[in-house]
Amino acid sequence: MLTKTDFRNWLQCPRYLWLYKFRKDLLPPDVEQGLARLFEEGYEVERYAYDLFPGGVSAADNDLGRAVSRTKKLIKDGENIIFQPTFADGRLFCRADIIAYDQRRRRWNIFEVKGSTEVKDEVHLPDVAFQRLCLEKAGLSVGSVNLVHVNNRYVRRGAIEPSKLLKIEDVTVEAGRWHGRVAQEAEAALAELRLRQEPDVRILKQCGRPYECPFIGHCWRDIPEPSIYDVSLSEEKLNYLLDRGILKLEDVPDGYVTNKLKHRFYHAVKTGEVRIDAQAITDELSELRYPLHFLDYETFNPAIPRYDGYRPYQRIVFQYSLDVQRSPGAAVEHHEFLARDDRDPGPELAAALAARIGAAGSVIAWNASFESGCNREMAERMPAHKDLFSSIERRLWDLAGPFRDGSYVHKDFGGSWSLKKVLPVLVPDLSYEPLAIKEGGAAADSWPKLIDPKLAAAKKQALAADMLAYCGTDTLAMVRILDRLKRSAAGGA
Repeated sequence: MLTKTDFRNWLQCPRYLWLYKFRKDLLPPDVEQGLARLFEEGYEVERYAYDLFPGGVSAADNDLGRAVSRTKKLIKDGENIIFQPTFADGRLFCRADIIAYDQRRRRWNIFEVKGSTEVKDEVHLPDVAFQRLCLEKAGLSVGSVNLVHVNNRYVRRGAIEPSKLLKIEDVTVEAGRWHGRVAQEAEAALAELRLRQEPDVRILKQCGRPYECPFIGHCWRDIPEPSIYDVSLSEEKLNYLLDRGILKLEDVPDGYVTNKLKHRFYHAVKTGEVRIDAQAITDELSELRYPLHFLDYETFNPAIPRYDGYRPYQRIVFQYSLDVQRSPGAAVEHHEFLARDDRDPGPELAAALAARIGAAGSVIAWNASFESGCNREMAERMPAHKDLFSSIERRLWDLAGPFRDGSYVHKDFGGSWSLKKVLPVLVPDLSYEPLAIKEGGAAADSWPKLIDPKLAAAKKQALAADMLAYCGTDTLAMVRILDRLKRSAAGGA
C-alpha cells in the first residue's frame, strides 16, 4: 500500500521509498526522535486549525480498518466537517487533515494543514494532489483543495488566536496541474514496491532535495571523502563524471571545478597544500579590539509562539556562553546562562549578559549572522535592553569569515567552513565527541525537556549540565581557533 509519506519519498528518490518501506532498520537512531518532534509540532498546529472549523468530528483511529470504516460512516451519516478522515482502497492510503462538505456544490473540500509559513510547490502540491486522488477513488467528488499554513506575521498577545495564527490558501488550480502526473507516479511507485531488491539509483542532487534523506549514511557508504559531491557541481557535470567512473575529487579533471571558493578546496585536495592567505587574515584580525568577547547563543523556535511578543518560528534565546579575554595573553574568563523555567527567558538573559559583557571590545561569534539576527529580534522585543543588543550588534566579528571566504583552506575541512569541520583540524585535542549533546539541534530539542515541570530534579540537573557543557565548548572552540589563526597568519604552525 502506498501512503502519502511513501509517495513523497518516491518523488524524491525511488531508493528512499524502498528503504523506508523495507529497511527502516537502517535509519540512524536520532532520526525517529527528530520525526517524533516534527509530528508533535504538526499536531499542535492542527489542533489550532480545527478551531477554524467548528462542529467538526474526528474520524481518527490507530487501527487502519476502523479509521476507514469510521470515515465512511461519518460521511454516510451526513457529517459536514471531518477531521483526520482516512481513505484506503488496498493500493493507496491517505489520512487527510480536514475535509468539509460544500452543500451548494455537493463536493468535498480538502484542507491540508502544514506547519510551514508558505506554500512550497514541489512539496505541498503533490501531497494534496495525492489526497485528491485517494478521495476520488473512494467515490467522493472533490471541490477545492486548500493549504492551511502558519502566518509568520502573527504576534502572540495573550491566548493564541487561530484565525490570526493560520492562513488558508486555495491551491486548487496549482494542485490540479499535478493530477495526471500523480496517478502515473503512484502506479510507478507501486510497481517499485513489488520488487524485493533495493533499486540502484544514481546519486545526483536528490539526497538533499527537497529534504535531507535519512538514509544518506547507507547510500553513501562507498562514496570516498572528499568526493565529486563536495564542490557544488551541476547535475550535468556529475553525470559526466559518473559516466566515467570518477568519484574521488582528486580524479576530477583540471578546469572542471569553476566555483572560486570550491576550486580552492579542490586545489588543496589535489596538491595537499594548506592555503593560508596571511595578509587577508591579518587584515581581518586587525579589526579586533580588546577585550574580546566570544559569544554563542542557543535557541528554540517553535511553530506556535510560546510567549507573548513572539512570532511563529521566532527564536527564543534560552542560553548563552560567554568567554572574555581582556588583553592579549590574558586568562580567559567563562560566563554562562541557561533558562530553566517555562517563562520567556529574554529579560533574565539580557540582564545576565549586560552584567558580563562590556560596552567596549569585539564580540566574536561563529557565523555571526545567526547571533546578529538574535540580537536584532531581542532588541525589538525588549526595548529596555535595546542599547545592550545594539551595542553587541555593532561590535560583532565573524570568526568563520577567513574560512568561509577561502583565506584559510585545508583539504580536511571537506569543503566546509562549519565549526564542526574546522575544529578537529586546527584544534585536534578539543572535541565534541565526549559530550552527551554534540550539536545545536540536540541542544534546542533539550530545552523544552529542561523546562518541563514534570522532569525530576536529578534529571533536570544532569540535562542542564550537558547543555552548559555543549554551549561552553562552542565558545572555547572559538578561543582556540582564533589563537591558531593568529599564529598561522604570523607564519607559525
